[in-house]
Parts: sequence; C-alpha cells; structure tokens
Amino acid sequence: MSDAPTPAEVDRKARDYHALKDALDRAMQAATEARVPLDVLTKELIETVNDFGSVHAEKSKLLHGITHEMMVTFGQSVSIDAAAVERFRVALAESDQSRLCKKVFNQTVRWSLRPDSGSIVRGAGISKSLLALYAQCEVIKSRAPSLQVRPAGA
Repeated sequence: MSDAPTPAEVDRKARDYHALKDALDRAMQAATEARVPLDVLTKELIETVNDFGSVHAEKSKLLHGITHEMMVTFGQSVSIDAAAVERFRVALAESDQSRLCKKVFNQTVRWSLRPDSGSIVRGAGISKSLLALYAQCEVIKSRAPSLQVRPAGA
C-alpha cells in the first residue's frame, strides 16, 4: 500500500483535473458548434444525391464527382405495434376469420416480478433451491464510481 498523498499533491492533482476537464469542455463546445454546419451540409448532400444521383442498388443512389463520389442508402426498419396487432386479432375473431389467427400470430406470455416479490418469497418458507432460483431473477450491476473535484469549502 502506498503512502497517503500530501496536501500539496492533492492540490496538484485537483489543478491537473480541472485543466484537463476545462480542455475537454472547450473541445466538446467546439464539436457542438461544428455539428450544426455539418448537419446542414449532410442534409444538403442527401438531397443532392437523391435528386441527381443514379440508382446504385435497390435502396441507394450514387453521385459521381471527379475525385469523390457520394452514395446515399435509404434504409427502413420494421417494428410491430402491439396494440395494432391486438386490434387486428380481435377484428379477425369478430369477423369469423379466427382460423387465420394460428397462421398469422405467435402468442408470447411474459412474466415479470412485482416490486414487493422479495419480501413475499422470503416470507413464504420455500426451499433453498427455490430461493436460489429466485435470487437469479434479479441481475444487479454495479455502477462506475463517480468523482467530483471542487475547490475546498465548496
């Protein structure tokens, strides 16, 4: 184990910390200021390629320059709206089309723990093996330590 730092070493480390933090803050501010014109230019380039580029693949266009080219890919993502699925399922059943339900839908049952489940399980007198299984249901992750450096007396 090493010796405790002297007050002068603590002050030096605090000054180093503040100098690095200030440099990072200035760099982040510069990056934030550069982001706006970059976003504007990016939007302009996407529109230009979309308007004047040639089809490159099914969902992309390519625009050629002399030394550069720009390609824009137009992607899609699909998600399922659970409420809309339920409305469709109910409508199928109500219109005598319920035979389609087994072909169209997968039914999934999801279980979750109630907030007071720990006290209920501990008070239920269940076996150690069941308690061990319950303990595996909650995953606890430690957070990284946080640091604040401030002037003395603050």
